[in-house]
Amino acid sequence: MSVETASPSALPFSSRLAERLYAPILWLCGVIGIALPAGIIGYMLVHGIGVLDKEFIFGYLAGKPLGSTGGIWPAINGSLALAGIGFLLAFPFGLGGALFLTEYGKPTSLLCRICLGAVECMAAFPAIIYGLFGYAAFVVFLNWQISLLSGAVTLGLVMYPIILIGSRAALAAVHNQYREAALSLGVSKAYAIRRILLPRAWPGIVSATILAFGHAASAAAPVLFTASVFLSRGALSLSEPVMTLPTHLYYLVTEAISFPHAYGTACVLIIIMLMSNVCAMLARRLGNRHRQ
Repeated sequence: MSVETASPSALPFSSRLAERLYAPILWLCGVIGIALPAGIIGYMLVHGIGVLDKEFIFGYLAGKPLGSTGGIWPAINGSLALAGIGFLLAFPFGLGGALFLTEYGKPTSLLCRICLGAVECMAAFPAIIYGLFGYAAFVVFLNWQISLLSGAVTLGLVMYPIILIGSRAALAAVHNQYREAALSLGVSKAYAIRRILLPRAWPGIVSATILAFGHAASAAAPVLFTASVFLSRGALSLSEPVMTLPTHLYYLVTEAISFPHAYGTACVLIIIMLMSNVCAMLARRLGNRHRQ
């Protein structure tokens, strides 16, 4: 049985016009989507790459006004400490919540739908909301003051929904045949999760976690009211405030201290974000290769 297809000339003029415009419009959208981030990154690198040297990366603030010379090592150290402690707080709860929603709770139950909806709303909150909540809850109510601990817990709240949603998607992507095989063999659910499901979902979980870490390390608003100060020279302490890269960039620009150093700080932030995204892609690719 043959199927007759209409020739392009037999189509109406509007359909032929749409067909001819379809590919160029998609190409234009794709080029713009690539050119915009590439242009932003390129602009920052062109203006800031000349500042990046050993003294700038590992040095301390200096000059008059303060910050016009010297380096940003305390800001790098503070940002990594905040994001690292926040990750240690957020990861167990994020992964545990994902395991509950996928393996123990019923997807159609009211509790699971409310929990998932609340987490998705948390992921969509503006960063300043986390900063105001962290200031009211940790700095004022719990009297932790503006400190590394207050900022780290606030960043943990920022990372929590990202880790949970990404981990839930990775666990849900594991084929049900593994769960059915585990049940047929009579193994416990905890054993099946630990030895069967988590190893297969781990690349996606790691990818979501790395992205959450990079997002938290580059966030300014959550730590602006909870952890950040303009100058910090001492060793890191949970009860003391710290410098961070995003807020240091904010101070450099708003006070017009040094735009070259502002561009250099932005370059360091971009490099951290690019490294986190590359690590996430590599983790996902290695996981897919392992499954095959």
